[in-house]
Amino acid sequence: MSRMTPLVEAFLAQGKLAACPIYDLHTHPDRFAGIYFPAPDVDGILRTMDRCGVAKIAIAPHAALLAPVEGNDLTFAMLAAHPDRFLGYLVFNPHYPETLDALLARSLETPGIVGFKIHPAMHDYPLTGAAYQPLFAWANTHRQLVLAHTWADPRCDAVACRTIAEQYPAMLFLLGHSCWGDFPRAIALAAALPNVYLELTAAEHVPGFIEQAVRGAGAEKLIFGTDLPWFNPHYTLGCVLFADIEDADRHAILHGNAERILEVL
Repeated sequence: MSRMTPLVEAFLAQGKLAACPIYDLHTHPDRFAGIYFPAPDVDGILRTMDRCGVAKIAIAPHAALLAPVEGNDLTFAMLAAHPDRFLGYLVFNPHYPETLDALLARSLETPGIVGFKIHPAMHDYPLTGAAYQPLFAWANTHRQLVLAHTWADPRCDAVACRTIAEQYPAMLFLLGHSCWGDFPRAIALAAALPNVYLELTAAEHVPGFIEQAVRGAGAEKLIFGTDLPWFNPHYTLGCVLFADIEDADRHAILHGNAERILEVL
């Protein structure tokens, strides 16, 4: 199949896709200790989005991963300042279970909140642990989105993800990094369960992953994500554009799947 499709040709001519809005559902707009990012602040993130043709991003600032109260306040502030460009995840740290009720209440009353972000590896707490279960039960009841860091790591591998996805079938479960290193089982899981989606950050550059995921689970199960500012959206966009897939698949990955998910929230 020729890779010089209308979408590819448009990008090569313009440097962005004017007729194809991009939704990035995995970002962390914020500085992070120990690494240099050229433009991690909100203004820099917006400039990057404009340059790359990203219409909206779903955010979980680094501070929210580290501080269970103050960090989520930053998310609320960013959403209030840029409601037309930002959507928000609230981060739940299972080591602070007493914060969950307030987060759940605020999630329902705050425009732009689309779900929760959890990080079993950073927080060193297994996906199947007891502290996460009230969040999953709530997300199941309210049909909310949960973005989890997933990896070839017993705390958050495809086996753990299957346990949770089967137990909470109405929870929209987004596998951040597509269980990196555990791809075959992650693809099989997304193919088998309607509530499971594969998110592309760090997986997209693995040779053949996008093609394998489209063949195995369907393009409708892949979600564009970058971990911005860790990765530039142009990089992930290039991986999608030059994968051996159809333009219809690219539209689904770049915006169609996200739009469909967000409509039901």
